[in-house]
Amino acid sequence: MISPRSHRPAKRCRRRSSDDGASAVEFALVSVLLFTILFGLIQYGLYFWSLQSGSSAAREGARRAAVGDLGCTDLEAYVKARVQGETDAGDIATRTYHQADGTTAASPAVVGGVVTVTVTFNSIDLGFPFVPFIDDGLVSEEAFSRVENVDPAMSVDCS
Repeated sequence: MISPRSHRPAKRCRRRSSDDGASAVEFALVSVLLFTILFGLIQYGLYFWSLQSGSSAAREGARRAAVGDLGCTDLEAYVKARVQGETDAGDIATRTYHQADGTTAASPAVVGGVVTVTVTFNSIDLGFPFVPFIDDGLVSEEAFSRVENVDPAMSVDCS
């Protein structure tokens, strides 16, 4: 007796075209653009985070300078602590006093005048290739506050 398997027609040998490397080549071409966009988002996210951190530090420094309880070195240390270790510059905070009408002849400070605190530091640059960086990563933020209290020992400009 002949088995039913032996009566099957012979399979034809077909040549298959191989696509094994095509997906790897396509991924290599697309991945350059994909990773550039991804790393660009990370870099600019860090830059905008630094802007927010600098703005917040300037506002807090201006509030503290308005009540007259920080000297120049204390103000700089206070602001440096608030920019979360992003600084590599020595002097990052400056304080200037103005009269209420905007003229700058109010140093030492007067109650009712305006104090300006400027914070300047370099943001984190991850150095990704193909991702340009804004202004070399320099962050400069400024905040104003009305002077409420004057301590004569601490009411001079810090530059």
